[in-house]
Amino acid sequence: MKMPLLIRIFVVFAHSVPFLEGCKSKPSTTTTPSTTTTTRTTTTTVYSPTFASDPRTFVVNEGNNITLPCYVDDLGGLQIIWERANKTLAVGDTVYQEDGNRVQVQNRENGSTIVIREAEEKDAGEYVCKVSAAELKHTVKIIVRPEVEPVPKSGLVTVKEGEPATLACNITRGNNKPYINWELESGYPIFWFEDIYTIPEAGRWSSGVYRCKANNGWPEPATAEIRLEVQHVPTLSLTPSLGYSHYWTELILICSVTAFPLATVEWYKDGQMMEVEEDVTTRFVQVTHRLHLKEMGQGYRNDNETWVLEQDRLGLYECRARNMMGEASLAMEIIRSCDLDGHPLDEQVRCFKRVNKIEKLVPAQLVNNTKVTNDEED
Repeated sequence: MKMPLLIRIFVVFAHSVPFLEGCKSKPSTTTTPSTTTTTRTTTTTVYSPTFASDPRTFVVNEGNNITLPCYVDDLGGLQIIWERANKTLAVGDTVYQEDGNRVQVQNRENGSTIVIREAEEKDAGEYVCKVSAAELKHTVKIIVRPEVEPVPKSGLVTVKEGEPATLACNITRGNNKPYINWELESGYPIFWFEDIYTIPEAGRWSSGVYRCKANNGWPEPATAEIRLEVQHVPTLSLTPSLGYSHYWTELILICSVTAFPLATVEWYKDGQMMEVEEDVTTRFVQVTHRLHLKEMGQGYRNDNETWVLEQDRLGLYECRARNMMGEASLAMEIIRSCDLDGHPLDEQVRCFKRVNKIEKLVPAQLVNNTKVTNDEED
């Protein structure tokens, strides 16, 4: 007997479909083919030349030109960039600074030189030369011409003898910072190295010109002059001198006066002021007064045996000097003849006797006590 067609179809289908148990199903497995992806990275190398110039520190005087080199082994067509303080100075031949009229770039085959004319203090700092990723750094220091002024600005310091005297100067300009040294007007060095110095007790010998010098490496140091004037009582010296002519011998009394302020000088004879024409010369701080007494003796051709020196020509001649600080006096007595060590001299030879040396002070100026000394006979 033949199986019906419907049953045969069912049997075939049943073998092709998974068997279901109630509501459950068996897990099924699915296989997926795997795929591998490969990434390729391309690296580009940037060319950096080697510098043939070394980093340096350049010290330039104000007003001179700054010249900075930047050379490499092979520029390879690259441009050189100059920078300062994170600002571009120049790229290749092109200058980008506002004061570009002072800046110039000189390009060569494998490098360049930047020139900054008439250097100013603001030009100091670090300069960077860039070639691709490589950098060369130069440091520039500017020496600024120093200036110094006296303190006080008049340059004059006046004190009384025995008082402290302060000398000072003030540096008003200069970089690097100047150092100070002092010297006298003659150039003789004084071992002072500060901008201020005090003489504890100024004496009359302290008077003069002092120079304060500021040096920072500039070709010439800056100089300020201070004049110290020490006010003091006049000091005197009195010496005789003989002048000869054919017929007469002249006696010259030489009174040298050192005083500040300048002293007024008067001549006295036996306590009475003389009206005389004197010869006055000045050398440095010393003023010399010469009193010429004529016909104080016969000349070598005067054979007048009856001539006798008049009595009123003999006596005490005194030089007095006075200023605001006090008065000093020196006197010399002229006598007709004298004995020297027991040997009488010819009457034609006058004898001179220094009789006193007196320093009188103005009562308000209690500087020293009155001094009286007697010199020995000449």
